Amino acid sequence: MKVLALETSSTMGSAALSIDGKVLAFETSMNQRAHSEFINPAIDRCLQKANLKLKDIDIFAASLGPGSFTGIRVAANIAKSFCYTFQKPMVAIDSLTLMAIQARKTTGWTGPILSILNAYKNLLYTGLFSSVESASDEAFVFQTGPAAISIQDIEKHVLSLNSQVLCVGEGYLAYEALWSKNFRQKIRRESAVLDFPSAETLAVEASRRAKLNQTIEWNSYLPLYIRASEAEENLRVK
Repeated sequence: MKVLALETSSTMGSAALSIDGKVLAFETSMNQRAHSEFINPAIDRCLQKANLKLKDIDIFAASLGPGSFTGIRVAANIAKSFCYTFQKPMVAIDSLTLMAIQARKTTGWTGPILSILNAYKNLLYTGLFSSVESASDEAFVFQTGPAAISIQDIEKHVLSLNSQVLCVGEGYLAYEALWSKNFRQKIRRESAVLDFPSAETLAVEASRRAKLNQTIEWNSYLPLYIRASEAEENLRVK
């Protein structure tokens, strides 16, 4: 099974190509304002590395967000176009879950995982994931979220738990100076864990879900816009 995965919902944009769950090509960029310019050449390079053409791809995958409104559309629109053109199914996974998967696979942590991305205006896109019995367990269940909530509300949720929480995401660094001492003592941070959702993880997870028939048609894709865009908020104020 050949999967082409695209992720542009955050500061890090990426493209990856996997065959039967093994990643053969991975391209990344940290220039968020240029994701639309980066992604098509990145796709070409992935295909060249794997010696494949677009028509050879079995599954196209894209992130649902949350994240940058424009960024979500970049990957989604390209993936949807490919699905429509080649009549192939699609896998869509939210960015918070992708980060939790990365964290668990990197560390083997089986306790709760907090994924946070900067939603700006003192808000964070948040997903708190439940504990699992083993690191190999593929089930990721939202205990809280996905939502855009304040630092104070995140701290309340975390401090109410009985165990430490593995925290992943650039949202932690964005508001690092504002976290309370009690919160810092409650969470665990691992330098080896990527703080952005990655197309590499998306490609592997999409392959697994496709084998379980957890795919959608391109026109069923619905982005995860948790809060109104800045333009919508400005219009509402007027």
